[in-house]
Amino acid sequence: MKRQLSDIEKYEVRKQQLESDGSLRCFISGEIISDADDIEYDHIQPFSKEGETEIANIRIVLKVYNRRKTDQTLYEVRDNLKLDRLFEKKKNNIKLQDIFELKNIQKKNIHVSSNTTSLTIDDGMEKRVFPILQDKILNVDYLYGRVPIHWLENDDQEGLQPRVIDYKRLIALRDHLKNHAQLAPSISRLVGNRLKLFDGQHKLAAQVLNGANEIDVKVYVSPEQHEAEKKLFDDLMITNLDAHSKLKQVPFYTSTLLDRLSVIYKEFWDDFVVKTEPIQHTESNFIQFLVTNKDQGKADAINLLRSAIKDTALAGSSLEKYVAIASKDASFPITIDLLNKSIFQIALYLEPSTARFDSEEDYRSLETENFQILSELLVQHAHLGDWVQNIKGRSLTNIQLKARRIWHKGSVLTWTPYLKSILFISLQMISNKEKEKMLYRTKIDDKQKELIAVCLKRLFSHPLWDEPEGEIDSLLVSARKQDDLFERRGLTERYVLLG
Repeated sequence: MKRQLSDIEKYEVRKQQLESDGSLRCFISGEIISDADDIEYDHIQPFSKEGETEIANIRIVLKVYNRRKTDQTLYEVRDNLKLDRLFEKKKNNIKLQDIFELKNIQKKNIHVSSNTTSLTIDDGMEKRVFPILQDKILNVDYLYGRVPIHWLENDDQEGLQPRVIDYKRLIALRDHLKNHAQLAPSISRLVGNRLKLFDGQHKLAAQVLNGANEIDVKVYVSPEQHEAEKKLFDDLMITNLDAHSKLKQVPFYTSTLLDRLSVIYKEFWDDFVVKTEPIQHTESNFIQFLVTNKDQGKADAINLLRSAIKDTALAGSSLEKYVAIASKDASFPITIDLLNKSIFQIALYLEPSTARFDSEEDYRSLETENFQILSELLVQHAHLGDWVQNIKGRSLTNIQLKARRIWHKGSVLTWTPYLKSILFISLQMISNKEKEKMLYRTKIDDKQKELIAVCLKRLFSHPLWDEPEGEIDSLLVSARKQDDLFERRGLTERYVLLG
């Protein structure tokens, strides 16, 4: 088989690819091609996979996009580019509905009817009947079946599927499922006339990318009674969180786990408030309520509370927009995991309070306000607004390099103890009880705020951050060398506090 085109054949390819307005578009990206662009004539079906070198199988593409091809078809390269652009546009905050939109899948409304032995789902064009099964542990009906993809939606509105889709996992599953069977079904719940998928989002998204029209699912039928529906929601929530944390195969992102625990926290708190006297409305009593009435282990119940405290503090703070949704996302300077190991640990009171909710001794709301103040100061003085992703080949300005150094994980873990001491001094903490509760106190006043700002200016204007590229950058990468580096360069706690 010949591989190269003659000039006459290239002319014919160009002629067939010209738009009606005379423009020529890249077959992969759809971008207009100019005479100055580097182009290639390539096989739609790869030559390496017996794609023929004839006009019907050749298209003109921009060279920059064709370098991505390997042994894929041009259709696959085109789909990959669209997917890449979607993840870039949404900053990796991709849910199942975004994949549906990418592939032009329009959700169809369904109507559900049932009798004692079977359940029927009808969308007006297609009807399917499923036998009803019984889950004796959850005490609810469920069914197994194969359903059209356009019947499904993501269960993420105060629901059970909060995770964003991970790009690498999605691509790996897509490629695997092209040639292998999907062994485990996706899992959803039927709420009224809506099929809400809460487990197997990656598998379903991968099948959608592969052009599948239907998928195997296990469906829990949500009871009509409000209390029974709420109980199923809570039971599935706990089970799903455990499956992706204690029993994990593919973990929830840390921030996702935090968000979902906060949803349960609010549900359980409402129940606690209704079933107990107002004088008992303390965080410590709430923990005991979870242990006694909700079959929670004490450690799990306390973690539930801690997650809600962190979630509330971060939401709406100046730091929030700099925190990655995914645990590992190089396009953001901060992760939830890093906050948990650093700023959350030293700034927030993460133990159950014995103060009655909304009494004068309850400082949770003021703790949130104080965290907002601290966040504003950190953003202002630690150059968060100057941080940029370090992309290969990109030249950083001095201030961008400084910002990246300050917010390197090793740096943050090294200067966080300094921040703790700054708060001790500025907020005039004397007793161990005060030091334990940190920002859980009366609101930070202007004088205290100014003292914090002065110390932060010393910390983040130190010459260490402005050194020429070289040794400092290699040392910041090593977790064992940061303390020594800070000490040798004179960026000590004493300097930060006293100047």
